[in-house]
Amino acid sequence: MNHDQLDQYLRKLDEIEKIQILTNENINDFDGRELVVNDGQSIPRLDEKYFFDKGPIFISKHHRYADMPLHMHTFIEMNYVYSGECDQILNGKEIKLTEGQICLLDKDVPHSISALGENDIVVNILMKKDPFTMSLLGQLSKKGIVSSFLMNAISENQHHDRYILFHSDQNQNLQYIVKNMLCEYFAQREYSLEMVNYYMPILLTELMRVYQLDKNFELPQSSGKTSILDILHYIEKNYKDCTLTRLAETFNFNANYLGNMLKEKTGKTFLDLIQSQKMIESASLLRNTEKSIEDIAYQVGYDSLSFFYRKFKEFYGETPNKYRKNKK
Repeated sequence: MNHDQLDQYLRKLDEIEKIQILTNENINDFDGRELVVNDGQSIPRLDEKYFFDKGPIFISKHHRYADMPLHMHTFIEMNYVYSGECDQILNGKEIKLTEGQICLLDKDVPHSISALGENDIVVNILMKKDPFTMSLLGQLSKKGIVSSFLMNAISENQHHDRYILFHSDQNQNLQYIVKNMLCEYFAQREYSLEMVNYYMPILLTELMRVYQLDKNFELPQSSGKTSILDILHYIEKNYKDCTLTRLAETFNFNANYLGNMLKEKTGKTFLDLIQSQKMIESASLLRNTEKSIEDIAYQVGYDSLSFFYRKFKEFYGETPNKYRKNKK
């Protein structure tokens, strides 16, 4: 399947759409599904057993011409707008996705989708939270505190109901990656599922380049629109000489207020974030260079080698020497 054939496949009426275009009623079967009470509402909760018989990733076209009722599910969902636009309500908030954009939802986020028109093509990419997926997300979280924060937004350990909106419509490389991935999945050639599994980390890594969080991650009381990611990105780039006072001045915040806000949004103090970035950078140097551990410790901002050893073992559960040996 090439991209032209993919376009024809996605725009063609499927069997469900042939019914929904006549009735304008959703025919998804929620009977027998678990009902979860959320804010006084009983919401159907879709279980992963209906989707992942072939592997940890399931992809389908969202059926057009009828509203998708409010529902939840036990897996991660990625909505990709192939064409047109899509109106959704995510955890009570109305959002509009336009062509080329992606929305990443954690499990158990109540959401509904308004009826899609003829030109509104949305593809649902579902990811089961199994060892493959969690290992993948864990690897991405080691790239820096920005990607770590993004991946924590869909982490098993977090108690939240967040989603991430990526304004990826201008990123042509991402569109190319997604379309290739869809061609592999829908064509079902030999090794297609393996190819999809290989495309997923490439897709998620590219999303790290084009991230843009929705307003539920924006910080209040600053001049202009400042996302928590803007601040984390600054820390990531300036961790060796960044202070809370300098950070607050850069983004026009009171230092105490910003410190409390960072703790609230990330679960870590400012010093914890600095420490995390030092550890992530030192681990990268251990994996990818032949520099001595002493040089690495100095490069990431430690004057005391013994203190660096202690902090590294606390963070990774093993000494720098053992970490380098295992990763090599």
